[in-house]
Amino acid sequence: MRTRTRFFGRWKDFRRNLLVAALTAAVTAAATLSVQAFAANGETVQGHKFILVDALWTTAHIREKGVLQALDTGLVVTYITPTGRVPANSKDWIGIYEKGQLDTGHRIDWDWVCRSAERCTSHGSAAIPAGDDGMLPGKAYTVAYWADGAKESDGPPVATIDYVVPWSGIAPPVHDEG
Repeated sequence: MRTRTRFFGRWKDFRRNLLVAALTAAVTAAATLSVQAFAANGETVQGHKFILVDALWTTAHIREKGVLQALDTGLVVTYITPTGRVPANSKDWIGIYEKGQLDTGHRIDWDWVCRSAERCTSHGSAAIPAGDDGMLPGKAYTVAYWADGAKESDGPPVATIDYVVPWSGIAPPVHDEG
């Protein structure tokens, strides 16, 4: 039997995931109702801006790109693009990089914002595989949104957000009563 601390740790994770779901729902509702959104610095978000709202670790299995389509863990990135934009039609993609080093040599992984235009809107959340590709505990990374099929060599991304891997790399002890 596990101790209560393990239960409360799960409750904390549940609350954090619930907060992200609520934030995503609020952003979606605001965009749908044409309500003004606000950036992290408090400025009003105009209809022509790109914003990365949040990046969160997920243990859900994400299919990687390629022929084998292995399963991986990674980040769920909540984004807002200009009203009416369909990221799938624009070849928009999100990359994860070592902090502040936005070039292919320092890219951990990437994926399309949306794979299908039918289920793609100007706001939502994209799952980016990254778990098995070297994200280290406690290390900071930069998540970047690239629009219109841009490459790192084309200039800066349209939006970035920093992300720190939240675990220490040491598994917490599990105490059995017995």
